[in-house]
Amino acid sequence: MLSFCSSQIVLLLLLLRGTNKNSAQPACGQPEVKHTTRLSGWQEADEGEWPWTVSIRRNRVHVCGGSLISSQWVVTAAHCFDGPLNVREYRVNLGEYELTAPTAAMFSSSVNKIIVHPFYAGVGLSADIALVQLANAVHFSKMILPVCLPNTFQPFVFYGGMMCWLAGWGVPFKGGSLVTQTLQKAEVLIVEAEDCNGVYHNISSDKTIPKGYRFIYDDMICAGYPEVGKHACFGDSGGPLVCQQNDVWFLTGVSITFGCVESSQPGIYTLVTSFMDWIEDTTHEKLAATDVHTSLVTLLIPFLLLALTNVLL
Repeated sequence: MLSFCSSQIVLLLLLLRGTNKNSAQPACGQPEVKHTTRLSGWQEADEGEWPWTVSIRRNRVHVCGGSLISSQWVVTAAHCFDGPLNVREYRVNLGEYELTAPTAAMFSSSVNKIIVHPFYAGVGLSADIALVQLANAVHFSKMILPVCLPNTFQPFVFYGGMMCWLAGWGVPFKGGSLVTQTLQKAEVLIVEAEDCNGVYHNISSDKTIPKGYRFIYDDMICAGYPEVGKHACFGDSGGPLVCQQNDVWFLTGVSITFGCVESSQPGIYTLVTSFMDWIEDTTHEKLAATDVHTSLVTLLIPFLLLALTNVLL
């Protein structure tokens, strides 16, 4: 009886230790700085409001945004790396708020690998997504946290008409885009693919394009407020489109809109759910599984305590 009791105690202690270890890891998609909305359209974000948003630099110049999904991986757009690719030219700045005024919270890492999706064939086409592996694993903090990915451990449902958010350093203006120094944000509306296709047909200068032609592929999603031009522009390429569910932020899209040709067009994003298998196979990580494991162990502890009490009695 004593031996059985001792084994129960050891098992319980191990589970508690595992729970404490996991709970020490910050949860994805849950920033400490609470989300605020002050104005419509593009506005300055609060520092730490979008702690997964990163600045990808080439030869020290901000070229694209991206989203931190784990301690060593970033999701961004494949077209950010068009042309000859030299990994040594790139760095990733995390916890950045003002591009030209780094703070003590900012962490800059060189890049170990840049992995472009094998089906990517060019701007405006399918599979415009890439993964960047940091040379140095980042330590999470109030200013640096991963965003959640929609997967079997963290199911997420989005729909046309849902309100979501953009974050980045690119802001649209008439005739182009401007890279700002301070992180910006904007609330946008998810646009149904059929409606988005219709908009792009209407604004296309090539009237010979058949009505059945699809500008938006199955692995894309549209978002914006066309009437006021609140969509992603060149400076936001690779940046996150995030949607909230049950107080948790999920990476829904990766910005792939090239330029701001027409103020009436919604932004186009790579649909992250279409590439979850590739992301997990490439990173060799079951992302966001830690939180579920912790919750399961927490649920089991009361039953183990009850069993242990019965044994002692």
